[in-house]
Amino acid sequence: MGTLQVARYEQGRPMLFAGIRRHHTFANTSRDIPNQWRDFEKLGTLPGQVGVTAYGAICSGDPKTQTMEYMCAVEVASFDGLAKDLGRMRVPAVRYAVFLHAGAVDTVRETWDQVFRWLPRSGMRSAHTPDFEVYDERFDPRTGLGGIEIWVGVVPGR
Repeated sequence: MGTLQVARYEQGRPMLFAGIRRHHTFANTSRDIPNQWRDFEKLGTLPGQVGVTAYGAICSGDPKTQTMEYMCAVEVASFDGLAKDLGRMRVPAVRYAVFLHAGAVDTVRETWDQVFRWLPRSGMRSAHTPDFEVYDERFDPRTGLGGIEIWVGVVPGR
């Protein structure tokens, strides 16, 4: 795998995500997150859904306990009308470093690992907002191919 490069920087906009939030151990993400996506797909179109782009958001991660929270989501216009058991997330408007993952979806963790190694060397630091994967019309869920963008909120370093 080559050296990771920022594809572009993008000013994000405030968004509301709705979907399924679950906690995972790092060791089991390759098994558990695809199962989470299968459960999410069964939900169909959500009330107030905006477009067809799906998002895989990292809500929190704890290197000490080797756990993370992950959300399979779509953007919604509001949280009104959503089932009570659905996860909700407010994504603030921050500046993002956007990376491209050109491989299969089952290798996206390798790109995330590179992103987390890139960040301390980049002169920037985390904005401490949700980072997320973008699955737009280029992505084919049947094959797991088509390109995935990884958006990481950043602020000037130090």
